[in-house]
Amino acid sequence: MQREKASLRLRSVIAHISTLPTLPAIASQVIELLHDPRTSIQKVANVISSDQSLTSAVLKLVNSSYYGFPRQISTVKHALVILGFSEIRNITFAISILRSFPGSKSSPSFDHREFWRHSIGCAVAAKMLAKFFRYRVSGKVFVAALIHDIGKILLSQYARDLFEKVVEGVFSQGVSFYQAEKNILGVTHAEIGGWLASRWNFPQEIEESIRFHHLPFKAKIDPSLSAVVNLSDALVRLKSIGWSGDEKIFHPHPSVWKILKSLRPDLDESYFEYFGTILEEEVKRAKPLFEIIR
Repeated sequence: MQREKASLRLRSVIAHISTLPTLPAIASQVIELLHDPRTSIQKVANVISSDQSLTSAVLKLVNSSYYGFPRQISTVKHALVILGFSEIRNITFAISILRSFPGSKSSPSFDHREFWRHSIGCAVAAKMLAKFFRYRVSGKVFVAALIHDIGKILLSQYARDLFEKVVEGVFSQGVSFYQAEKNILGVTHAEIGGWLASRWNFPQEIEESIRFHHLPFKAKIDPSLSAVVNLSDALVRLKSIGWSGDEKIFHPHPSVWKILKSLRPDLDESYFEYFGTILEEEVKRAKPLFEIIR
């Protein structure tokens, strides 16, 4: 019964969204490539190179101080050989997804640039954590963390009246954005984002990580992915990187440590501050990545 009510509330909120955003063609093809481990470098190069503007942006980032190569990388294929498929796919997806949500459509109460700073910060943190935990599919971690809050920007740009009510509730009730959504809409950005990821035909584990990034213990397909996204979110908020809708202190969900202990047996909550310290250095290195925000 509760599940049916939740489904009805979600449909009610989605009904307020008059025009559904479509995933850019390049980003959609990149997501398809996530499914296929046999994809060739040439095929990936052809997909990216079909968009000259995107190609220029990718090469600009690849040749930035973030990577620090001594020689100029002049083609996407060369970048793929040097950096690898996963890294170029992440860059391409990040650029494409940011371009698909222009700030001009945002609600006056929504700081578009700071939202994406938060999102890129989470992707950087997730990539860092994936390396620490030796997570088996690091590319999915980056993508999942980058768009974990996509439901917020969907509300902001396509259902402003509902979004404004939530923002008002954040300040009048003194609660988190997530709690204000539950109180006012009966549905959260996590559920809305999971629904959008499904419509965009994302891999199921990414859809699940978006839907349960506040409640990673509910994930069934890949709880570790949801846990890494939750921990990344908490670390980025700890270090005040960007803005995600409220000023409430956000701690990792208690289930995170139990879930991730399977990847690192010595893990406990004392690692939280350590992760925060090394994230600061990662963010400094990733400065060119943040510069793709318009």
